[in-house]
Amino acid sequence: MHAHLAAMNSFLNEVGAARFVPIAHDRDAGVRVLEVVKAVDASLTPAEETLLLNVAGCSPYLARLITKSNEDVLVLLRQPLSQTLPDVLQAAQAAVSEANADTQRMILRRAKNKAALATALADLRSQMSVLDVARTHSEFADAMIDIAFRAACSSGGIDPAKMSGIAIIAMGKHGGFEVNYSSDIDVIVVFDAGAMPTALRDEGARHAASITKTMIDLLHRQTADGYVYRMDLRLRPDPGVSPVAVSFAAAEAYYESFGQNWERMAFIRARACGGDLRLGQQFLKTLRPFVWRRYLDFASIDDVKAIKRQIHSSKGGHDVGFEGHDLKVGRGGIREVEFFAQTQQIILGGKDERLRVANTVEALEALLDAGQISAAQKDRMIDAYGVLRFLEHRIQMLNDEQTHKIPNSEEQIARLCAFCGFADVDEFQSRVMETLNLVRTDYDALFSAGADDDAATPSDVAGSQIAGSLVFTGVEDDADTIGTLASLGFQRPEDVSARIRLWHTGVIRATRNERARVLLTKLVNPLLAALAKASAPDDAFFSFDKFVSDLPAGVQVFSLLLNKPDVFDALIKIMTLSPYLGREFSRHTKYVELLIEDQWSQPIEPLCAPLTAPDQDSADMDYGLALEEIRQRVSEAHFLICAQLVTGLISPAQAQGHFTQAADHCLHEVQRAARAEMENQYGVLVGSLGIIAFGRLGAREMTAASDVDLVFVYDCAEDAYSSGPKSISASEYFGKLVRRIITGLSAPSRDGVLYEVDMQLRPTGRSGPAAVSLAAFQTYYENDAWTWEEMALCRARVSFADDAFRHRLETEITTILERTRDSQELVNDVNHMRARLQEEKPAQSVWDLKNTVGGLTDIIFICQFLNLANSAKIGPAPVETRGAIEWFVEHGLLEKVDSTLLLEAYERYNAVIHVNRAATGTNVQLRSMGEILRSRLCQLLEVSTIELAEQSLDSMQNAVSVIVEKIVVA
Repeated sequence: MHAHLAAMNSFLNEVGAARFVPIAHDRDAGVRVLEVVKAVDASLTPAEETLLLNVAGCSPYLARLITKSNEDVLVLLRQPLSQTLPDVLQAAQAAVSEANADTQRMILRRAKNKAALATALADLRSQMSVLDVARTHSEFADAMIDIAFRAACSSGGIDPAKMSGIAIIAMGKHGGFEVNYSSDIDVIVVFDAGAMPTALRDEGARHAASITKTMIDLLHRQTADGYVYRMDLRLRPDPGVSPVAVSFAAAEAYYESFGQNWERMAFIRARACGGDLRLGQQFLKTLRPFVWRRYLDFASIDDVKAIKRQIHSSKGGHDVGFEGHDLKVGRGGIREVEFFAQTQQIILGGKDERLRVANTVEALEALLDAGQISAAQKDRMIDAYGVLRFLEHRIQMLNDEQTHKIPNSEEQIARLCAFCGFADVDEFQSRVMETLNLVRTDYDALFSAGADDDAATPSDVAGSQIAGSLVFTGVEDDADTIGTLASLGFQRPEDVSARIRLWHTGVIRATRNERARVLLTKLVNPLLAALAKASAPDDAFFSFDKFVSDLPAGVQVFSLLLNKPDVFDALIKIMTLSPYLGREFSRHTKYVELLIEDQWSQPIEPLCAPLTAPDQDSADMDYGLALEEIRQRVSEAHFLICAQLVTGLISPAQAQGHFTQAADHCLHEVQRAARAEMENQYGVLVGSLGIIAFGRLGAREMTAASDVDLVFVYDCAEDAYSSGPKSISASEYFGKLVRRIITGLSAPSRDGVLYEVDMQLRPTGRSGPAAVSLAAFQTYYENDAWTWEEMALCRARVSFADDAFRHRLETEITTILERTRDSQELVNDVNHMRARLQEEKPAQSVWDLKNTVGGLTDIIFICQFLNLANSAKIGPAPVETRGAIEWFVEHGLLEKVDSTLLLEAYERYNAVIHVNRAATGTNVQLRSMGEILRSRLCQLLEVSTIELAEQSLDSMQNAVSVIVEKIVVA
C-alpha cells in the first residue's frame, strides 16, 4: 500500500488524534458485542475492550461484522493493517482457480468484509489519516477488481495469465484514490480485439462483454455474505445503447464527436486499474486531446459554469444547513471542493501539465504551485476536504449505507456525534457548520470572479430561481434533482431528468453542435422554473421537449431565447398556459419559424384569400388538396389567435372576432370545395345553399374550443335535377353536399379537427335531413318550433349564402322573431327552459361560468327573453350579447344600472372563458390549474388572488341572478 498523503487537516490534529476516538452511544449494544468476543477469547486488553465497546455502541454495521468475525477480531486488532490486507488479498486469489461461481462470490465477499473491518478498526484507532483510509480502500478495490477479472476469464475457459486486450478504467472517486466505505465503483471497460489472444479475436466483442458481465456479477450481486462493490458502468460512452464493454475505436469516436464537458471533467480522475493495464494507459493517452484542450473556447468555459449553475440553481445556491445536510452535493460539501479544483484543472490543464492529476488534494497542491490559488485557499480547502471525508466515513460506517447526509433525528445526530468522538452535540455542529461555510465562501468566490456567469440568462421574470439542486450531467438520476423536480410539481421527474440528460448527449439534431449544448445548458434552470408553473408541468415540458427534438438546429433558437427575454417569456407562457399551443408548437416547424422571425406577434390578418385564384375555375379545384389547405390556414390562424390571446397581445373581445372570422371563412371555402366536388361528380344544380350559424358562431363570439351550430337551408325548384351523367334530385344533391361540408369541417387530419359540428337546431332536430328547403324551414318555424328554438334564433345569422338568398333568409329570420307572442306563455317557457338546464347541467363551482346560476347562460336568457317579448314592437336586437344589452337600454327595456352590471359580468365571464379555453380547451378546472394560468385569470378579474376572484365571481353571479328574477317573472 502507498504511504499516506502528507496533507492532513487541522481539524483532526487540533487536540490530538485520540480526541476523535468513538464514544459509546448505545452502551448496552456495545456490551453485548464485547461479551460475544470475550466468550471466544478472554485475553482482551482494557484498551481493546474499550475500543470494541465504543465502536459497537455507535455502529450497528460494525457491531454485526465484529460479531460475525469474533474469532478474527483480536488478530485484526493486533496485526498491522499493512500485513492484514496482503493476507486478505492472498486468500481472495483462490477465487481465480475456483470453478464454482457461488464459491467465488463467497471468497470475494468474505475477503471484502474482513478488509473493511480491519480498515475500520485501524481508522477508528487513529492509526491512519482520513485520506490514507481513502487510498487504502481504493487500492484494495483495484486488487479485488483485478482478481474478479481474472476469475471471470478463468470461468470462461480463458487462461488469465494470457488474457490481454481488455482494460478496466477507474473513474470518479475510485480513479482519484478517494473511495469511501460505501462507494459505488465507477468503471469503464474498453477492449481491443486485435490485442486479444488469437483464438478470441474473431469474436472479441462477445468475449469482452461476457467477461465483463461475469466480473460485475462476482463483485456486485447481493448474497448472504453481502456484496463486494456496487459496480456502475454508466460512465461509458452512450450507456443507454452501448454494450458493457466498449471497443477502443468506438469509445474514441464517441468522445471526438459527442463528448461533453462533464465527461472531460470525469476523465480528470480516470486511470487504468485492472485487466490489460498497458491497453488502459494507451486508451487514456489517446483521449488526452479530448480531455486536455490546449485552447478551451469560451463556449466550453461557459458550459462548465453552467454546470455549476445547474448544481446550485438558486442565487447563491442552497443554504448551508446541519440536520439532513448532504455532505457530498450540498452547499459547502465535498463536491464543491472537488469542483473547485476540477473546473480550474479542465480550463487550465490543457496548457499546464502540472494540473493533470487525479487526486483532489494533489490537484489543490498543483493549483498552488501553478499560482492559481493562494496558500490560504489551498490550506482551507484541504483542511475542509479532510473534515468532510472524515464525516462521510463515519456516516457510512454507521449502517454501511451509501449516504452522505447528516441524520435528521436528534437520536441519530447524537449517535454520529459520539462516533466522531464528540461529547457535545453543539460543539460538533459548530465545527461542521464552520467547515461547510469555509468551503462555500471559497467556492462562490471562484465563480463570482471574472465574467458574470449568470448574465446571459432569461430574465428573472421567467422565474429562474429554484430552491433546489438540479444536476443533469452524468448518466444517472441525481436523487436531489429528482426531489427538486417533484417539489416543482413534475409528476414524472425521472423522465424529465432523463430527457434533459439526453439533450446534452447530442443525440437530437438541435444539440449536436457543442455551442447549442452550451446554450441549452444555460436555459435549463429558467426553463424548468417557468414550466413548473403550468397547469400540467409534465405536459408543458414534453411539449417543449418535442419542440426541441424536432428543431433542425438549435443554436439560432437557443440564442434567441437567451438574448431576447421577451421571446423566451412569450414562448414559455404559451407552453405553460396552453397545452394545445404547446402541442402545436412541437408539431409544426412553421410555428418555430414564426418565433425565430418574430412574426407570431404581428397583427393578425383576416383570412380572406380564396382557395382558387380569381381566374381559376372552381371545377378545377382538387377537393382533398383544398381541404388540406383550408385546414392549414385555419390551424395557423387559431394558433396565432390563441398565442396572442394567452400572452395578452390581444383582448378576449378581439380574439372572438378573429375566431369568428376564421370560422366564417372556413365555412365559405369548405362549401366552395364541396360544391366543386359535387359538380364534378353529379353536374350543376341550379339552386342556392345557405348556412345559418347559431350560438357563439352566430353571435360572433367564438372561442378557441367552440363547436359550430349550423342549419343548412337550400332553395331551388321542386322538380330540379343536377345536369351530370349521374343526375340526382335537389334534396339528394343538397344532402350529399352538406355531408361533404360536415366531413370537411369535422374529419380528423394531421392538423386536427377544424370544428365539431352540431346540427341539433335544424328543423325536426337530429332526426331531420341534413339540408332542408326554405319552404320546410318556414313551415317548421310557423307551425312546430318550440320557444327554445326561437330563443336560439335570436343568436342566428347567415354565415354563407349568395346575396339574394342571404337577404331572403335574413328576412325570414326577422319575420319569425317579430311575431307577436303570448307574454305569460313566453315567461313560462323561458323559466322552464332555465330550470331544466340547471337540473341537467348543474354548476360544479363559481368557475362554471356558463351554467352557474347568474352565469353567462342567464345573461343570454335575459337577452333572448327581451328580444322575443319586444321584437314585434321594436324589431330584433343584434345577435351579439353586448350589442343586444345596449339595444335594450336604448329602447328603455333595461335599466342603465342593470345593463352596466350585465355588461361587466358578460365581459369578465367571457374573458375568463376565452383565455381558459385557449389554454386548456375545457372549462375552468381550478385544481389542475397552474400558477401562471391562475395569475392570468386573476388579472382578467382585476383581483390579486384566486380566493378574491371566487368572491368576486360569487358576488357578480348573485347580482345577475337578481336581475334575471326581476326581468323574467314567472
